[in-house]
This record gives sequence, structure tokens and C-alpha cells, in this order.
Amino acid sequence: MKTEEKETVYVKVKDMAGNDFICPLNELIDPKSVSDDDLENCFEGDVAGRYAGQIKIVDSGD
Repeated sequence: MKTEEKETVYVKVKDMAGNDFICPLNELIDPKSVSDDDLENCFEGDVAGRYAGQIKIVDSGD
């Protein structure tokens, strides 16, 4: 039996200070309004460049 692993989809968001973060979409209630608690499961946008071919980022709908 083959178990398919769901691919995690990420979205680009900004914190209140304007810093870029990449967050798992399924972890956010509203990608346009991100709290400090939401950012606990995210990583800084600068880090994404190193893993660009390994993560799927979708448009947040800005």
C-alpha cells in the first residue's frame, strides 16, 4: 500500500515591521494579518533562497 505524503504549501507574509517570512499556508488563519504567534512556524524570507527548489510557495493574494 502506497501512502502519499501531502506536500506542504508555503506563502510569503510580512510581519508588522515589514520583514519577509515564509509560512506554511495551513498554519495561518489569515495570511494578510500575521501575528507573532503565527510566525513561530515560519522562517525568514532570506532563508528561502537556499531551498528554493525544495519548497512550494503560492501567492498570498496581496
